[in-house]
Amino acid sequence: MGIFNLIGQLVRSSGLYGKSLLFFLVIAGFGGWLFFMGPLKAADDPSNGQSGTNPNGYDITLTLTPSGDLYSQNSKLQTDKNITDKLYQIRYQVLNKPENFIDSLTVAVSLPKPITEDLLGSRFRNNGGAETATSQLVDSQTVVYTATQISPEAQLVLELELPKSYLTTTALSVLKEKINSWSPAVWLSISIALPLLTLLIFFITWLSKNRHVPLGPSKQIDQQPSRLTPAMLGILLNGRLSSRELAATLLDLARRGHLVIRQVGRDDFRFTRHSASDHLEKFESQLLEQIFGPSSDKATSEEVSFALAQELFSKRVSEAFLSAYQQVNDLGFFYTNPLRLHRRYQVTGIALFTFGLIGFFANIFLFEADRYLLLFWLGMMASALLVTYLSRDLPSRTVYGDRELGRWMAFRNYLTNSEPVSYQAQTQDRFLTYLPYAVVLDCEVEWTRRFYDLPFAQPHWYVADGVNTIDEFANKLFPLFGYLSHALAISTQPATR
Repeated sequence: MGIFNLIGQLVRSSGLYGKSLLFFLVIAGFGGWLFFMGPLKAADDPSNGQSGTNPNGYDITLTLTPSGDLYSQNSKLQTDKNITDKLYQIRYQVLNKPENFIDSLTVAVSLPKPITEDLLGSRFRNNGGAETATSQLVDSQTVVYTATQISPEAQLVLELELPKSYLTTTALSVLKEKINSWSPAVWLSISIALPLLTLLIFFITWLSKNRHVPLGPSKQIDQQPSRLTPAMLGILLNGRLSSRELAATLLDLARRGHLVIRQVGRDDFRFTRHSASDHLEKFESQLLEQIFGPSSDKATSEEVSFALAQELFSKRVSEAFLSAYQQVNDLGFFYTNPLRLHRRYQVTGIALFTFGLIGFFANIFLFEADRYLLLFWLGMMASALLVTYLSRDLPSRTVYGDRELGRWMAFRNYLTNSEPVSYQAQTQDRFLTYLPYAVVLDCEVEWTRRFYDLPFAQPHWYVADGVNTIDEFANKLFPLFGYLSHALAISTQPATR
């Protein structure tokens, strides 16, 4: 199931949520049906533009649509068109070197509305392989082309000339007319250049994401390098706030006395805000106010369940995250606000995906002869989705930011050290202080394992039954991170992720 989870994360990161994803799947399925079924229908059509019968006795019956397309039953025919300011000329090859001698052939073209002979031009072009080739308007809406004594070397092309005003002009038909006037080389160039540009942007994004991060002056630091909060460290590390930073922030607030977490059942957690003298960063204060309301001097006993209240704090939670991004940017760790950088790449990725989708369907409906170019457009859409996905973690750190991150990576080496921590009076406080940072650095398991053999007392800010060892504490608390982060992450506006 790993590959399906990865695909799901990739699609969700591109902004294709719920109904939007379903919409694109339906459109893509419809386009694929047209792409694959169109040729099959043409092949299964008994006339296939060359033979057939109808109640009026004609060998082939074709239909001209109000927009100027020629159809045989349900199959659109490939025609040559010449459109001027006043005239609409259409050519279709009815017969091309038949296998056997044919005594006669009649082709009827049904027009979309009545017309008179003085406004209509029709000819049945013959390369000499037929004895006669004539055309006439038999009624106000039917043109009949007739050929006799047709040899196996014959080539027959019907021509139809109509006033341009006779046809129905729509925005789509005008667009189609303009695009069809392009040289095939122009469309070929666009179909290759745009996907190549998207692929180039994808490689730039990939190289930027995998930029090497120096480890700093020391390979291991056993003290917290600076006073960054877990959320700010997450932004420095990944250039964005993820579920781990959200969970670590709530855990850190509880450790500092601002929250009490009570586990009622396996998947039922309650949260109570407490007053504390500890200093709150601006985004932390906004986060707590949105969840619990404005702070007061007295501790509140009102409990909040994220599962029930998550839809209530979408806008303000997003504002809290924006404040966190700005605060980290103000410290000089980034050349530009990482959130703005991500938005630029995400907007670029979505725009390129849209152009790829337009090109894909333009190729289906307007340039049917160049079906192989569909692969370029599909590649462009895939690359655009990858640009959007990878842009979430793009760093734009300054040299100072890289140096600061290097110190924190050295601190991570200390957290993941395999040697057990020796017992001291403040050992448990140290474990709980560094635990939120271990969550951000994705090493909470390794950090906890270093304390397995030491005495443990359940912290006052976490209330649950059956917690007597650090192992039991971790088994109950770590799944809580996913619960909290999911409830809070889905409540934020997509632009802040």
